[in-house]
Amino acid sequence: MIPYWSVALTACLLLVVSSCGSNDEKSLAAKPAELEKYEKTAKLKRIWSSTIGEGQDRRYSRFTPAVVDGVIYSADAEGRVFAHSLEKGRRLWRVNTKLNIGGAIAANETQVFFGTYDGEVVALDSSSGEQLWKAQVSSEVVAPPAVSDEIVVAQAIDGRVVALSASDGGLLWSYDHPVPVLSLRGTASPAIVTRQVILAFDNGQLLSLGLQDGVAQWDVRVSRPQGRTELERIVDIDGAPLVQGAFIYAASYQGRLVAINRGTGRVMWTKDINTANRLALGHGNIYASDMNGKIYAFNSLTGDVVWQSEALKNRGPRAPTVIGDYVAVIEEEDDYLHLMSSTDGTFAYRFKPAGNRFRSPSIAADDVLYVLADNGKLSAYSLAE
Repeated sequence: MIPYWSVALTACLLLVVSSCGSNDEKSLAAKPAELEKYEKTAKLKRIWSSTIGEGQDRRYSRFTPAVVDGVIYSADAEGRVFAHSLEKGRRLWRVNTKLNIGGAIAANETQVFFGTYDGEVVALDSSSGEQLWKAQVSSEVVAPPAVSDEIVVAQAIDGRVVALSASDGGLLWSYDHPVPVLSLRGTASPAIVTRQVILAFDNGQLLSLGLQDGVAQWDVRVSRPQGRTELERIVDIDGAPLVQGAFIYAASYQGRLVAINRGTGRVMWTKDINTANRLALGHGNIYASDMNGKIYAFNSLTGDVVWQSEALKNRGPRAPTVIGDYVAVIEEEDDYLHLMSSTDGTFAYRFKPAGNRFRSPSIAADDVLYVLADNGKLSAYSLAE
């Protein structure tokens, strides 16, 4: 068996090529697209900004804030966790857990959860930040857990999935899944919906397990490894499965975007795509950014391409986020945030958010976009036309 550290090291070397953005194209001297002129038809206005510690370090983490009941929870690479009010960004509490946070953050009405590089899942009290429990798992947890009122599900990088009691961290069940020799650095967060937990793995496989007992219900191959080299055979699913009604959507690196019936696991439609980013859903479309910098809108029922844009080609657009009638995309090239029409993909607004570099996916709630920069600047922007 190949030690995981060697696999992770090789995967990190792979990121020099892929960079989960557009460096694969840059290495081939591909020129980033020139930003085109546009007619401004919308605006994002900054409501507040706050600095949350040291932000993210050089390890490839993508800390994602969580919004619950008027509060946004976030974390930094130094082990600190923060709670801010959504309205004015007032800090409600800050705690230094002194833990090696690797996957953050998830929350429900009473608790905040994160995983660590030391193979732990941790629960804090959402009103004070007090640590409630800490559970040891098999290996690093580099993606936020998924949480319901009673159960927390975390996925470790060695392929083991654990379900823990939200009240005390006790083990309810576990599931082991094989991992490929080589993969991108990172895992997808699980998705919990009613009595199911949906899991995406580095070998391009999507599984549904019973939330209460961990029993397998169905499995689907989003993509199958192809090619002669281990690099060519990478088909990671690094974006969390997206659940909407009776459908589940998932997409893989060097693979496909699929729509799956949530109850039966039957594949409804597929489209070829190469992405390591999270998907977004809105206005009857699935939005995706690929590794070459193209932005797509697919009809969520049929998979038909509604529109596609090469305006950000080779500029490394991150994961899209739907806000109001627009799709927000932050690019790696110059740190611009672009608002694109959800209808046809045309530009509506462009600006540079506060902070530097933006690995973390932005999140939207009530026409407000929350953006976390790698240097720890957390900002809220309201949509104003």
